[in-house]
Amino acid sequence: MPHTNPLVNTFFLVAAALAIAGCGSETSAPAHWTGSAKQNADGSVATGAFNDFLAGGGQAFAASPIAAVAEFLHLDRTDAAQTTVTATSPAEVRNYSEVVATLVGLADDSVRDARYTVELQRGKDGLWRLRAADWAQRCRAGRGHSDFAPAPCS
Repeated sequence: MPHTNPLVNTFFLVAAALAIAGCGSETSAPAHWTGSAKQNADGSVATGAFNDFLAGGGQAFAASPIAAVAEFLHLDRTDAAQTTVTATSPAEVRNYSEVVATLVGLADDSVRDARYTVELQRGKDGLWRLRAADWAQRCRAGRGHSDFAPAPCS
């Protein structure tokens, strides 16, 4: 008659219980946007690839205009000293939103601040998509323009 070790039996019971408990209850964090908000010389920002992300693995971010813009701009990874995000929506229209993200005190020797203005539209599925995005920057003293503009700083 084979001898069984109670610790080995306990190990297998615990392993089986964990495997069963994990079945069907998997909760995973939403996928994160790995692309970038490509800034064009005219001040526009390409949005097509991000909208594809929102329609696929990024649907969790499409539930809110602020969440969508924060993910689009990677605001959780900015080096700005201060970041403000403001969303506005006309009182009579709840399927349109404009989000302005202002990054102040960037860790850059030429660019002091950056501002992104993003227009969003809610689709029939209830999820938000980017309609358009623009950016502008303000230069440090002696490095170029002092107003927000897409022109480069020196």
